[in-house]
Amino acid sequence: MIETNPAADDCHVRTAWGCTWTGIVALVFLRLVVGWHFFTEGAKKFEYDSGRHELKMTFSAEGFFNGAKGPLAGFFQSQAPTTHDWRELLAQPQQMTPEASDKLTAWVTRYVARRKNELAKGQTTEAEFIEIVPGAAWGEQIREDWQKIAGQFKKIKSLSDEQRTQADKVLETQERNLADFLAEEALDMQDYQHQLWRLEQAEGVGGADEIPFRKERIAAKQADVSRIPLRWVAAVKKNDQYLADNLGDVLTPEQQSSPLGSRVETAVTDPQVTQLARNNLLVACVITAVGFCLLIGLFTPIAAILGALFLLMVMATQPPWVDGAKSEFFYYQLTEFAALVLLAATCAGKYAGLDSIIHRWWSKRGTTKGA
Repeated sequence: MIETNPAADDCHVRTAWGCTWTGIVALVFLRLVVGWHFFTEGAKKFEYDSGRHELKMTFSAEGFFNGAKGPLAGFFQSQAPTTHDWRELLAQPQQMTPEASDKLTAWVTRYVARRKNELAKGQTTEAEFIEIVPGAAWGEQIREDWQKIAGQFKKIKSLSDEQRTQADKVLETQERNLADFLAEEALDMQDYQHQLWRLEQAEGVGGADEIPFRKERIAAKQADVSRIPLRWVAAVKKNDQYLADNLGDVLTPEQQSSPLGSRVETAVTDPQVTQLARNNLLVACVITAVGFCLLIGLFTPIAAILGALFLLMVMATQPPWVDGAKSEFFYYQLTEFAALVLLAATCAGKYAGLDSIIHRWWSKRGTTKGA
């Protein structure tokens, strides 16, 4: 039986093994290892731009949010930009019948020929998103959102009439480019929606649990199909940025360097993108701060709790019992989560850490007040 001294530090009373030097060394070592891991992972998310003399983010949680599985997937996915509601408007199951396929193929052939003829003659026509194109509804939503951005830009009072006209031309060009892009990808989008339809049919067939590995095959196929639209989403994001850059180029150099330049940047930036940037910065700062505090033993319980909550959030996005979840990192994260809980429950920061100084200062302050 281990004896404890009532007059000893309260930490020694609660953790009997902590009174031994081996326990202390083990706690400090655990704190340093976990702290170093968090600190280095957080530091990787920043990069110093020597040209502008500022730190830049090299990390985005968008893929982390979009790839979430399980019961909380909807919540995590809502934290990422919707990119003009592509999940609701593009990721829709649709059977590809031979008639529908032939009809779309004929339309794409005619569209490509017409556009080549227009470009050769230097002609321009209004962008169109007809119903037969699988991405038409998405295209209409993108155009509507772009029109709102251009409208906000044109409302800026400092702009001249000529600049507003130039903004209209920028918007028209982007809309035509978008229509061309959707036409070029129409057949692949049709195939993508057909694959979604086939998965929907496969999931609706009874007896899935009775067929060996059937659930695993469906989950693997779902993972493969879910990656297909990402290239289209990435392309539209680039077009979003092109629109913002081209509208910014409408300004004169003097306007760009003035406060008007910041107003324009705010007007042409998607609020969801701005919110994601804030989330990215928050995540990177929390991870780095947790690691730094654990390394120097400062506010160790608080840092450990924050680190544990972060890991809990990460694990919640890929629970291993959900089909299709990426569980290869789950158990190492669970191990580190347990280590953080241990650090939070003990006085790990009072050994070889700044928490010992704070503890002594607080104890002396309490003694002085009591006197």
